Amino acid sequence: MKTHTIFLIVIGILVVGILAYWFFGHPKTQVAVSPSPTATMAPTATPNLYDQSVSTGTIQVPYSSADYTLATKLSQITVKAYIPPCDPIFNYCLFYSGTAYAGTNFESAGLRIQNRTDLTTQTTCLNALPTSYTDMMPVIASNSGYMTAVFSPLGDAGAGHYATGAEYRLWSGGSCYEFETRLGQTQFANYPAGSIKEFTADNQATVQAGLEAMINNITLVNGKTVSFPPAKTQ
Repeated sequence: MKTHTIFLIVIGILVVGILAYWFFGHPKTQVAVSPSPTATMAPTATPNLYDQSVSTGTIQVPYSSADYTLATKLSQITVKAYIPPCDPIFNYCLFYSGTAYAGTNFESAGLRIQNRTDLTTQTTCLNALPTSYTDMMPVIASNSGYMTAVFSPLGDAGAGHYATGAEYRLWSGGSCYEFETRLGQTQFANYPAGSIKEFTADNQATVQAGLEAMINNITLVNGKTVSFPPAKTQ
């Protein structure tokens, strides 16, 4: 009887040992878990606002070909407007050729670029009045290596059409460059009600900002950005 009991105790100890080994000592199979894939955002492309430029060898004027077209002679200006985007005498005319304002009373917008070879001194370059103006005072600024001036505001009107803008001058390296911005519209009230949409004040501000952005990104041959005094709006 005693022997039988001892035998059962030994068997019990062996069973407990086997179970303990199985649960605690037996190496478990490791299941490899792949990490969840991380979503990678493709970098957002920065739009190239100025994919073209006008270069004279002394200055460079950037512009967006999506909105503006370059003309080097009058016949290349395809926009027909009562008040044209640029006066007839220019070396370069960047005229608005986009379609965002089609069907409104917007008429034209442009940046005229001209090397004023007739203004041969710093004084005449910065002080000679724009054509047809007799009493406008320029705002003149001195910068490192160049001088600038701005005449503003400029305006023109006739037969229900009107334009606003500014004239900028740059004296650098013994040369005088002139830049004139212009935004032309027709009187919205002159159209039959509902025939067109209005070219709003916000639209005007957008076009004006685009013209000023080109002015504010003009660079010299050494890569320095030209700083002009701000133009007056009225």
